[in-house]
Amino acid sequence: MMKTKLILDKNVTVSDRDKWLEHVAGIVPDFSDDPMTLIQALKDREEIGSTRLAEKLVMPHVVMPAIADSYIIVSQLESSVEWFDNHSVDTGTFLIVKGNDELISNFVVHMADDSFIEQLSGRGIEKKTIESLLEE
Repeated sequence: MMKTKLILDKNVTVSDRDKWLEHVAGIVPDFSDDPMTLIQALKDREEIGSTRLAEKLVMPHVVMPAIADSYIIVSQLESSVEWFDNHSVDTGTFLIVKGNDELISNFVVHMADDSFIEQLSGRGIEKKTIESLLEE
């Protein structure tokens, strides 16, 4: 049975956007041996249109039917990197989706709420806080 895994990835230190994508791809077990498939999917998604939701927040999202589980990865950088749109970013909510997923859909709905985005971008955010926000 598919389930959605929520991962809070804080205090990440990377030198640039590509290293960040490699880091995130390495978190997903299905891509830990060969992250390039996921990295390329994320880059291809960005070519379709910007995934920026707020000044320092992006939400890259891709459908990867071959994975075992869906993932919501909230990744916060120690210092900003330049994103595809040439603006700096320090928080990414990476949605790696197997298919139709109620928790992912619920998360995306919450991303339209400015207060949710503000809390999610906060440096002190905890995993249990994100989980409780998703239950609202």
